[in-house]
Amino acid sequence: MASTLKAVGRNVLFGLLMAAAFPIAMAAQPSHPSQKVTVLKVNNGQEVLVEINGEGRAVRLACIQAPLEQQQPWANQARTALSIALPQGSVVEMELRARDVYGRVVARLLKEKTDIASPLISRGHVFAYDGYLGRCDDLNYPRLERHAQRSKAGLWAVEGGLSRPWDLIEASGRQTQP
Repeated sequence: MASTLKAVGRNVLFGLLMAAAFPIAMAAQPSHPSQKVTVLKVNNGQEVLVEINGEGRAVRLACIQAPLEQQQPWANQARTALSIALPQGSVVEMELRARDVYGRVVARLLKEKTDIASPLISRGHVFAYDGYLGRCDDLNYPRLERHAQRSKAGLWAVEGGLSRPWDLIEASGRQTQP
């Protein structure tokens, strides 16, 4: 009887340990391939030209959307903010998220282990955008955007709100590179 209780106790303990470990394993962050790249040029508030393996390639920042060119002065402010964050010649870590239909690499960029997009969102220069390629659920962008909205930072200071770029693209019915 005592040996049966010990066996049951061990099994229960093993089960509890496995149940406790399972959520930790599930919560682990996905691994995204990454490599060092050099910034050649900022194209707009969400896209940069970088040197990858000796070639210039457009990189679309994952999980954000900058205001469209017709949304001035906000589009220029987003471009300027990204240019300040990523001066020409900057070496950054590019965390690959996807490739899009326009041939661009969709990636998160990190400079000295700091995410480039986070301050752009929290200062109201760009929108958090999970409707794009590249899995965004592991990033805190929506929380940063809510904070920017509450503090009326940048584009969130617009009375009545600024139209979301993806809504403008859908409304126009035109095919464009978001």
